[in-house]
Amino acid sequence: MAALRALTDVRVFASGAAVMIVEIAGGRVVNAVYGSSAVVWGGVIGVVLSALAAGYYVGGRLADRFDPRTVMAAMMTSAGAYVTALPVVIAVVGSSPVLIRLDERLGSVVMGSVVVGVPSVFLGGVVPSAVRLLSEGLSGIGSVSGNVYALSTAGSIVGSFATTFILLQHAEINAIFLATGLMTVVLALIGGGRGRAVNALTAAAVLVVLVASPTLLSCTAAFAGEVRLVTDSEYSRIVVVDSAGIRHLFINGLLHSGMELGDSASLPFEYTRLFVLGPLLNPNARDALFVGGGGFSGPKFFAKWYEGLFVTVVEIDGKVVEVARRYFHLDEFEREIRVVVMDGRRYLALTEELFDVVVLDAYSKNYIPFHMVTREFFEVLSSRLNEGGVVVSNVIASLSGPASAILWAYVRTAMDVFKGEVLVVPVSSGNPLDVQNVIVVFGKRPLPEPRTLVEAVRSDPVASSLRIEGAVSRAFVVRSPPPDAVLITDGFAPVENLMNPVTMSRFGEGYVAGVWGPSLCG
Repeated sequence: MAALRALTDVRVFASGAAVMIVEIAGGRVVNAVYGSSAVVWGGVIGVVLSALAAGYYVGGRLADRFDPRTVMAAMMTSAGAYVTALPVVIAVVGSSPVLIRLDERLGSVVMGSVVVGVPSVFLGGVVPSAVRLLSEGLSGIGSVSGNVYALSTAGSIVGSFATTFILLQHAEINAIFLATGLMTVVLALIGGGRGRAVNALTAAAVLVVLVASPTLLSCTAAFAGEVRLVTDSEYSRIVVVDSAGIRHLFINGLLHSGMELGDSASLPFEYTRLFVLGPLLNPNARDALFVGGGGFSGPKFFAKWYEGLFVTVVEIDGKVVEVARRYFHLDEFEREIRVVVMDGRRYLALTEELFDVVVLDAYSKNYIPFHMVTREFFEVLSSRLNEGGVVVSNVIASLSGPASAILWAYVRTAMDVFKGEVLVVPVSSGNPLDVQNVIVVFGKRPLPEPRTLVEAVRSDPVASSLRIEGAVSRAFVVRSPPPDAVLITDGFAPVENLMNPVTMSRFGEGYVAGVWGPSLCG
């Protein structure tokens, strides 16, 4: 009996850990398709809680009707087999055009149900089975159930810390799924009760998955271009692809940066060329700050072409910095560029430095992190900007229609702090309904009229070489935001709702997660 109790305790603990490992790692898979907003994580968490409730109910009913040892083993083998197969399941389901086009609310729930919901039902069934097994012949059912739930929760705590602090830092997501699934199956097969035949079949199925998955997953790199790297960080899935003479950086499925092969300081994408509006409007600038690094194309260009301008880049993801050093030649500019691995707002709050030019280009999927669009953020930013300083920011939006809500909320919030005019530059189109990169410029100096700005571009030796006159000619000055524009604060920041029309446009996505994309290659 002592051996059975000890084995049951280990199973309960391991099942609790597996729930959190699958939830966190599976949530990252959902993030790669729908972004990492609070809405998406809320959908994933809601799915897990619903699945656990279903598992508790079903597991309890089964444990009353059948041998609880068999029920527990069956639940664990089913969960383990499914988790082991998740790399294949995600590769197939994640490439569904219907699933990909769902909005973030419905999509996170549907995909979350497939990725984390199914195994959570099985893992939830372990707890009532354990309570039923350990309470046989005992009167202290309260103590037994309390101990079981405490063990399960302790396992979840360990699984949560281990996944976020260790596993995601050192292992690819598929490897995490495979290891978790195998652990669960092995524990189920030890003393599995009367269902040994079922367990043996499950183990055989797991072996088939392990043999077949490398063959299936090898096709996930079959898309336009040469995949140079696929890796995971604690924040994102990072993919580097060479195509048509350009090295591309994808983060969570969104094209973040690029570099012409053979020119490490190139700006192949038009919106990044408009970052030069900062030093163009503040020609005496000596200190520039970039919030958001990516492939460091803007910082490298500044370092090469603006002599005497020192560049600081704040990038939250240390793995992105490593990728930039290895694949985007960031090390060539180590004397001109200082890199700080930290959240951008936190850096601004902690530093005592002042800057002449600030470029804001921090994104999570299609979202600007909500804490970088609030009035309180702009107040901190203003305190770090020298007199005469200029802020150049990138906002993905339209000029009119539902997808413009985030733009005008951003403009209103910035104007509420900086009290001056704002220059808006649509990068690729004059059509007000087109979702595109929109450059928003403001700061502590008067802004020129668009006609004057075009002349300044033409006469500047750096700006004139970048072919940005077309975009600049579409620029306009905003002296007051639309009356219905939202003022975003730390206390009221509905950024996900404002951005939802932009997200639905699937703007900027360069590949599809799944069989037809590179996102599952290890």
